[in-house]
Amino acid sequence: MSSPEIPSRLARFESLAYGLFLHWGLYSCAERGEWYWQHRKPARADYLALFDRFDARDFDARAIVRRAKAAGMRYVCLTTRHHEGFSLFDTRGLNAFDAPHSPAGRDLVAEFSAACEAEGMGKFFYHTTIDWWHEAFDAPGRWQEYLDYLNASVEILATCYGRVDGFWFDGNWWRKDRDWREDALYEVVRRHQPEAIIVNNSSTGALGRVAHPMVDIATFEQGAPKAVAAAGGRYLARERCETFNSHWGVSSRDFSMKSPAEIIRILAECRRYGANLLLNIGPKPGGALPAYEAASLDVVGEWIRICGGSIYEGRPAPVLCRGEDFVLRDRGDGALHYFAHHLEITDNVHLHHGEPGRGLRTIQGELPTIGRVAWVDNGEELAFSQDVARGILTFDATAHPYGEQRVVRVARLEPVRC
Repeated sequence: MSSPEIPSRLARFESLAYGLFLHWGLYSCAERGEWYWQHRKPARADYLALFDRFDARDFDARAIVRRAKAAGMRYVCLTTRHHEGFSLFDTRGLNAFDAPHSPAGRDLVAEFSAACEAEGMGKFFYHTTIDWWHEAFDAPGRWQEYLDYLNASVEILATCYGRVDGFWFDGNWWRKDRDWREDALYEVVRRHQPEAIIVNNSSTGALGRVAHPMVDIATFEQGAPKAVAAAGGRYLARERCETFNSHWGVSSRDFSMKSPAEIIRILAECRRYGANLLLNIGPKPGGALPAYEAASLDVVGEWIRICGGSIYEGRPAPVLCRGEDFVLRDRGDGALHYFAHHLEITDNVHLHHGEPGRGLRTIQGELPTIGRVAWVDNGEELAFSQDVARGILTFDATAHPYGEQRVVRVARLEPVRC
């Protein structure tokens, strides 16, 4: 049975590999997470008082996008409207519950869009499908009125901000008994942005499930990606979205931060299974990135620069490795890249951060004849042996040099050129 054809827009998406998710809205002013209104249940009037505090005084879209780019990310996804119903874009008469009518007085999506275009970054718009603010959402007999409002909002995003690389919808899981009439929503996107990726998040309870034939991506919210099959055998790309801590929106009392090392491992795991990683940061009330998260992006970006350049054009190679190790095959030159986990550090026996992993690593499967194996970070050539007939290659994975710990170290296996 032949593999399904990969549409060009999905091939381009997979080469983006690593992106930044930004959750920012009125909830950011409370600094208690993005579901503050739902879980803390302040009175509507008290919650709407946050509107008068939303000034976006520190939001510099160009600086944020530039930082993401420097960190090795190739796309950014912004919450143009989250479940609270507040829009970062000019809703052009649909209502006044948006950033241009707030103290910010600006169309923040327009600024974000311009920044992505200036920096050559992928531009994705998150848009909720549920809405705690809009009175028609849960009002009896007004469901179609709400859907018309939702579709009109998406049409603004699809027509007023130039090229959009993807629309990231989220929320159908909130009201599973409703007829969401997804065809109409997705037709808005296809009519105006025919090459845009369409995402509708399956949420944490249904990792990888895709029900509608116009959805392009199987999502894995805070879960390890896996192979998925769509009805009719069509091809689906995959994406894991992941928080930096335990919330999507900024929470000043959340100390459960991921380390750069953990993010490197998650990114590697995603690429092992051919999935993208969309890593979230919740900007602070004024719109600036929190210091820890921003600095961590820089650290991971340095790892990509030194070790991880193959994450973009590398695709999973159908070979077997032990443990967490895996191999990517470069779509361009056909070279193999071995991602080695748990290597020890030379002369590090007096510390607890060395890992028992020095020694031989084996790959089994259909392999070309290899002429050279070397670490990507320093070019050190590694001794290896290969039995082409049996499909086995073994190489000596030397330890990290003292003073260096790559977390996941990458070796390049170059085929013999005829």
